[in-house]
Amino acid sequence: MVMEDREITRAFLETLSFSDLVKVADEYGIDVPEDLNRTFLIGEILEVVSDMDNSMHQQEMIISDDEYVAEENEIGVRSYNITEVQIMLRNPAWAFVYWNISDSDRISLDKAFISQMMLRISSFSEKDQIKPDDFFDIQISKDDDGQYVLLPAGKKFFRIDLLFNIDGIIDILSSSKVLEMPVGAEVLSDMRPGRNEDVSEIMKLSGYSEMLLEHYKNHRESFS
Repeated sequence: MVMEDREITRAFLETLSFSDLVKVADEYGIDVPEDLNRTFLIGEILEVVSDMDNSMHQQEMIISDDEYVAEENEIGVRSYNITEVQIMLRNPAWAFVYWNISDSDRISLDKAFISQMMLRISSFSEKDQIKPDDFFDIQISKDDDGQYVLLPAGKKFFRIDLLFNIDGIIDILSSSKVLEMPVGAEVLSDMRPGRNEDVSEIMKLSGYSEMLLEHYKNHRESFS
């Protein structure tokens, strides 16, 4: 009797004769004493089958986790060893800028004896604009890989350039994608602490006044 294609359930086992149950137990390596009754034999078979199913499930999970880790490592190795700079908006005033320099670029920079590395924060009024409306530079170390940047208020688009300086010659190592600032309601963007705004009672109940005051205390530079 081969049970590989049959689901071993209590309902199925109840349909078998005792001799067939013994054959099933034998296929699963269960030693059946002569005095073991039918009910206990069915229970023993179900317990062994359940243990085998759990073991197979755990093994599948281990294999799946190993495949995931291998895939994650492969992606990490493939994407990490490139030169790139990224900008991620934290709130309307601050952005987190992080970057990576590939091994080959780092070797070239070391050989060239660079005197300075910088982040250039450029602001634009149009997304496809080539020349920025304004920009400022932040000096960084070759060992740095990220930092927070306070964004100028009232600007629509931003781009970050990773720059290096060799004997007064400044060149771009990598540039981020253009960051578009989210557009909020005018009544919110024009708010200032102490200014009475014509807003609904629901907005007042939301506690926006307290949040605005707290933001002003910590990030007053972002208010133009």
